[in-house]
Amino acid sequence: MRERSIAKLDADAALDHIATLVDTSLDAQFKRGVERALYLLDELAKRELTPRQGALIEYFCANAWSAKEVLAGERGSWDWEHAEREQQILALSRAVAHPGFAELDIVRCCQILTNRANQLDTMGRFVDAIEGWDKALQIVPNFAMALANRGFGLKHYAGLLEDDRERAILLLHAHDGFAAALAPDAIYEGEDQTGLRRQFAATAAEYAAAADLDRIRALQDLDGAGLGRSKAERAYRRWCLDRRLFLNPLNDLGAFTVAAFDDLVLPTIMESFADRPGAFTPPPVFGFFNQMKQEYASARFMLYEGLNSTMLHFSDRGVRLFDTLDYPAHSLATERVRTAYRIAYSLLDKVAFLVDHVWKLGKIADRINFKNVWMVEGKPRLLDRFKAYPNWPLRGLYWLSKELFDDEIKRTTAADSRELHDIRNALEHKYLQVHEGWAWDLMLTLPASNGLGLSINSDLLEAKALRMMKIARAALIQLALAIGVEERNKAAAAPDRLIGSMPLYALEEKRKRRDPSW
Repeated sequence: MRERSIAKLDADAALDHIATLVDTSLDAQFKRGVERALYLLDELAKRELTPRQGALIEYFCANAWSAKEVLAGERGSWDWEHAEREQQILALSRAVAHPGFAELDIVRCCQILTNRANQLDTMGRFVDAIEGWDKALQIVPNFAMALANRGFGLKHYAGLLEDDRERAILLLHAHDGFAAALAPDAIYEGEDQTGLRRQFAATAAEYAAAADLDRIRALQDLDGAGLGRSKAERAYRRWCLDRRLFLNPLNDLGAFTVAAFDDLVLPTIMESFADRPGAFTPPPVFGFFNQMKQEYASARFMLYEGLNSTMLHFSDRGVRLFDTLDYPAHSLATERVRTAYRIAYSLLDKVAFLVDHVWKLGKIADRINFKNVWMVEGKPRLLDRFKAYPNWPLRGLYWLSKELFDDEIKRTTAADSRELHDIRNALEHKYLQVHEGWAWDLMLTLPASNGLGLSINSDLLEAKALRMMKIARAALIQLALAIGVEERNKAAAAPDRLIGSMPLYALEEKRKRRDPSW
């Protein structure tokens, strides 16, 4: 099979041959067969293919890299740098974004989404993984592998939380995922379900024994909370819930009203008297995280207003602008979307700055960004400290940084990383020319900014701004939970240490008013 040529095979027959070659090479523990499959996929990609065939090439490419990972004996490795996993995520991301994805069989679509989510979860990007499994379940609600792997992901997510109620609710939903995967109508990919069903049943029983799930189910009350006093506030909070934009782990379960609040906070943090001699205030990381949360929440509302504004704002009246005859988009609403994008992107560099502070990396402050904080100074090489560092959400932050593009560190796992980078660069330093989305496809020639910047239609800008908000949310959640892992490890390393405590209290809502009369 390895030596067979695909030159005389049509594209579908070639794809079938390559898929079989990957599977049989894995069964036979034959690495050269997998290498041959990757070569054949590259050759096949040079042909004129249908969109469906193009999407399948990416799926089979991911399968081949998965086989390479297994044959290299690296499953379960704590290594942060992992070429096989990186290639799998990139190939599966390309498959999902491919125009031919919608033409695939619905079970194949679920396989692609589930496999991608599995890889994201393995590397610590559990927030994005849960959303990926849920997308598969929107297509086929009883797809067993998405249900079960989502259960595993939720259980591990729950283990990172300090709030007992949130942890219990996530454990309940993890159990329910396995119960659904065991249902008679659950759809499995292969013919032999016995082994998987046995494994899922054992895991469900383990979770059921860990807590009183019936009591948790009776008390969880996911839709018992109100969404606000006014119609406008309720509409805003519903919009955020539907897009999973609240800094709240329960929002990752779905659009439940109990999650319509940003209750994510940093864990208890220990420091010695020598860290800040003479200081009597809480560790400054609390204030830093407060500011990041406020920036995120404000950017989120700006994005909401920018996307939902239908009226001419009075601040736009009297602002004299020229019609450049290319359907320009200029308004307060557009600026809100642009500003939300900029704030969300800048939050990632602030996350990096806090990583440098908490893990005492000693980076040069004015050179820190989300892509390079993990690297040896001036080199695209991971710091030795992080090569196998056992902190799952921190490793997830590192892999989340791979979603972004950097001129010096070009390796990414996102198909649109360069696009996100170029939009941010144009917003911050050049000219982002925004055109009305409805008119983009009607233009006889696409607008050119003659080297001054980048042209983009308003629909794409809005979609990318929402994507950046979701990246920023995942980064903030994973940062807080990574610090929690670190603090628990510090406490466990010195159980007899004498520790004093300083309670922290919530900032009163009335103190957020600028009116000093409060």
